[in-house]
Amino acid sequence: MASAVLDKTKIATREGNITVYNFSAQTGEYTGSSDEYLHVGIGLPAHSTDIDPGAPANGYIPVFAGNKWEPKEDHRGKTVWSTSDLTASEIDYIGAIKDGFVTAAPATQYDKWDGSKWVTDTDAQHAAEVATAGLYAQQLVDTAMQSISVIQLKLQAGRTLTDAETTKLNAVLDYIDAVNAVDTTTVPDVSWPEPPAGKY
Repeated sequence: MASAVLDKTKIATREGNITVYNFSAQTGEYTGSSDEYLHVGIGLPAHSTDIDPGAPANGYIPVFAGNKWEPKEDHRGKTVWSTSDLTASEIDYIGAIKDGFVTAAPATQYDKWDGSKWVTDTDAQHAAEVATAGLYAQQLVDTAMQSISVIQLKLQAGRTLTDAETTKLNAVLDYIDAVNAVDTTTVPDVSWPEPPAGKY
C-alpha cells in the first residue's frame, strides 16, 4: 500500500499510510508512534508529527518544540534535596534539575551545601548535642528528686528520718551533685554517673 505524501503544511496530497510520532499536549514529550491512514486533504492527528524523534540518550526524553524534537533531561521520580533547608522532594518535571536542589543526600541535619558537596556544620551540630546533653542531665536530676520526694516532705514536716532514709537522701544528693558536675560541652565523650544502686 502506498505511503501518504504530505505538503509543507503537513496536509496529505496523496492518500496512504504514514507513521506518526505522538507527543503530550502538556509536556511535549514523546509518547509513542502509530500508523495512520490519511486521505487527501487530511492533516496529521493532533499532537503528532511525521518527524522521527530517534532513540533518546540515557536520562533524556525527546520533547517536540515547534517543528523539531529536542532532547531534554528527564529526572522524574528521582529524589532531590534543597540546598537551603535540606528538605527532600521528588522531581515531577522534565528538564534540568532546578537551581537550589541536588541529588546528593545530606549526611546530617547540620549539613550545608558549599556549591559542590555537603559539609557538616560541626559547630551547630556540637551546640545541638550539648543542648541535648543538658536536657538529659535535667531529666536525670528530676528523676532523682522524685525518688526522694517523700523524704523531703518528712523533713519539711519536721519528722525524724530513719537511718535508711538518711542514707538514701545523702546518696541521691551526692548523685545529683555528680550529674550537675558533668561537663556537657565534652559530648559525645560524656560519662554519666551511675544512679545509687537500690536507692530509687
